[in-house]
Amino acid sequence: MIHAVPDTLDVAGVHIPYDPEVITPPIATAIREGYFEAEEAAQIPLIVRPDDTILDIGAGIGFISTLLARQAPQGRVISVEANPNLLPYMARLHDLNGVENVTRLNAVLTNADVDSMTFYLRKDFWMGSLSDHPNAYESTLEVPTRNLDALLRDEGVNMIVCDIEGAESFLFNGADLSPVDRIYLELHDHVTGLKGIAALITDLSSQGFTYDPRHSSGAIVLFRRVEENETLRPYARA
Repeated sequence: MIHAVPDTLDVAGVHIPYDPEVITPPIATAIREGYFEAEEAAQIPLIVRPDDTILDIGAGIGFISTLLARQAPQGRVISVEANPNLLPYMARLHDLNGVENVTRLNAVLTNADVDSMTFYLRKDFWMGSLSDHPNAYESTLEVPTRNLDALLRDEGVNMIVCDIEGAESFLFNGADLSPVDRIYLELHDHVTGLKGIAALITDLSSQGFTYDPRHSSGAIVLFRRVEENETLRPYARA
């Protein structure tokens, strides 16, 4: 028996266009079974403010930026994705979900003085990265760069969301994060090892960020700038 393929897959209130060139079987399974970006989807309403200007790095198909844009209706989202093949799909997903306060950019963010960087494409889009390991890749392409510090400053970014398959271990080294007060990201220890995680924590700690256990789970973690006059949040009594 041949089963009809739905035009969209729905998760967390987001309509995801079904395109087998992008939504490969492992990704479709994750969506259907409810674990596609599930932790992020649960926490975004708790950590995003209505007027935030959010930089979404490694935006993929636009699922997370859709959730961010809905949660920040008076703000905006700058979605940066290195894989140029995903930009038309991302635009399609945003349009399908009525998202208008998102700017889409094809770039690799860095403060290094280089015009482009090599991006490694893999069958499942969520495994594409700036690293040629540990998983085999299908092809490569050169992606133009944008200066991270300049983008943060010029766009007035105050929150960063980041899923970049290991590049988080060096992205923030030497960066000027002064405009930012929250960084929500996924760690990829299978790419960076614990040494990469240590480097990230050192970079963020040096700029006044700390791990926030209240909105972190496993490899999905929130770093928040420590406030000088922090208000404590005691446990609620039963």
